[in-house]
Amino acid sequence: MKKIKNLNQYKDVWVFAEIKDHKRVHPCALEILGKGRELADELNQNLVAIVLALDAEQYLPTIKEHGVDKIIYLSHIDLKHYHERIFTKLVYEMVEKYNPSIFLFPSTEAGNALSARIAYRCRTGLVNSVLNLELDKKLGDLLLTDKPAYGGDIKVKIICPNTRPQMCTITPGTFKKKKLIKNNIEIIKENYSFNKEELKIKIIGAPTRKDKPSATLSDANFVIGGGAGLSSEENFEKLFKLAKYTNGQVGGTRRPIFSKWMPEHLQIGISGETIKPKLYLAFGISGAIQHVVGITDSDTIIAVNTDLNAPIFKAADYCIIGDANEIIEGLLKHYEIEE
Repeated sequence: MKKIKNLNQYKDVWVFAEIKDHKRVHPCALEILGKGRELADELNQNLVAIVLALDAEQYLPTIKEHGVDKIIYLSHIDLKHYHERIFTKLVYEMVEKYNPSIFLFPSTEAGNALSARIAYRCRTGLVNSVLNLELDKKLGDLLLTDKPAYGGDIKVKIICPNTRPQMCTITPGTFKKKKLIKNNIEIIKENYSFNKEELKIKIIGAPTRKDKPSATLSDANFVIGGGAGLSSEENFEKLFKLAKYTNGQVGGTRRPIFSKWMPEHLQIGISGETIKPKLYLAFGISGAIQHVVGITDSDTIIAVNTDLNAPIFKAADYCIIGDANEIIEGLLKHYEIEE
């Protein structure tokens, strides 16, 4: 069993600055840095960005613009793609060396996987997909996290009083990016130290994601969402046809994924993507909080549902009481005539 250090030995707020598509710092990491700056200021501690990437130096100027006091990074060809064994070992070694009090991760495929493995090795807690972060002064500045529970009907507040670091993942879009350049930013380059002979699976090429679109939901200007109310895979498929006519992106709730109507990466909400389109059309979506938190930054929301009391209508700018499938059919006929 891992021996827990004295809690007073832990300090500073860390953010895993994930690199997206080997091109840029993940927008969610920059959003978290803004909130991390607030927490670090309240604690009178440092905000630290953790970066692992190929040619990691190219991402440091962007990170410097978001309020960090310190950047700790590793740069190596083996870090071009996320690998659970390599990233876990290296990040855990840094945690053991520097003892952060708070460690925040984007709620992404890599962020969720890495945070869980680090939490296990640290024998500490992990709260996934939190809605808010604050410090509880009455409890000695413990990190207080808000998270939906019981199907989203309530929010619970969770603390981690006895172990460190205090860890959580944050859904993209939860916080706003805040540009701030601090003076005298400390840059620390750690040595890459991983023996690839330890790997039980040999890396022979880059991972591929043939099923993923070139434009992500989070970047789309027009999103068409579908839920359980569409009733069948055949009806859901019509959304993809409509998206081709309108140059939109298709997304949806958890139920279509369970029913295998759409792939998991198209989920919108706490466990999926947060979207900020100019227009979001919601067809047959009831409006559970897990989905609604992912659409609230949309400029305009139009919801279609047969249930007058559907929760989605509370989030919508325009509400249509009617059969979603009939309206989709009408839109498709309109575009087919236009062709």
